[in-house]
Amino acid sequence: MADGEQARARDRAVVLDDLRADLAFVGSGGIAPYGLTGFHLTDFHLDEAATERGVLADASHRCVPADSGRFGRTAAHRACEPDGFHPLITDTPFPAELHTALGRAGSDVITA
Repeated sequence: MADGEQARARDRAVVLDDLRADLAFVGSGGIAPYGLTGFHLTDFHLDEAATERGVLADASHRCVPADSGRFGRTAAHRACEPDGFHPLITDTPFPAELHTALGRAGSDVITA
């Protein structure tokens, strides 16, 4: 027996196993320095971070929309590193350190 949240997590895992998106837009709780390897997309909920990782892993094109409120905000769970998506779509200029990390990862930034 599982509660509703556990059942939804299992359903999500089954769906992701069979899903391959051509274009995925994945948001996150934050984009900030995380651990020793640089910037990461992070999320506040473990199941959401796992879902983001699954969607990004199997998509042909991986875009991350992130408003300026996400920069420098670190959530508890890592979703992916900067080389896991391309491009970052944002509303404002962002920190120079993030620009450097994205450049090393080969990701572009679109400011809308």
